[in-house]
Amino acid sequence: MYDDILVPTDGGEQMGAVIDAATDIAMRREATIHALSVIDRGVFLTLEEGLTDAVDEELTANAENAVEGVTAAASEAGLEHEGIVRRGRPGEEIIAYADEIGADLIVMGSRGANGHERRMLGSVSQDVITETDCQTLVVPLDAA
Repeated sequence: MYDDILVPTDGGEQMGAVIDAATDIAMRREATIHALSVIDRGVFLTLEEGLTDAVDEELTANAENAVEGVTAAASEAGLEHEGIVRRGRPGEEIIAYADEIGADLIVMGSRGANGHERRMLGSVSQDVITETDCQTLVVPLDAA
């Protein structure tokens, strides 16, 4: 039922609960873990021109470390895995990548933004849930 599990990650401290859930399911199903971190291009819209390269380098390093955190856990569990970093709008990139790899399940976290935050900033997990045809497991990070 689950052969390919996508784990989008921002590398946050509470991602452990998401990684644990994904690896647990993957071990039971002998599935492959696909780690994805998306560098949000919107970050660059408000930067001064001279800061773009430095910020891009830092965000790229953070994204690579986030992916490594997921793939290292998958490796430790003896699972097949791959990781990728993309640039774009996070929700759109998660959905596009899930479609590309034929993901059976997306396991992701949600910080539980309040109503005001959700209206102002949106919610990546909400975007994914409402726009994908793929089953999605959302792990509440505030409770993790």
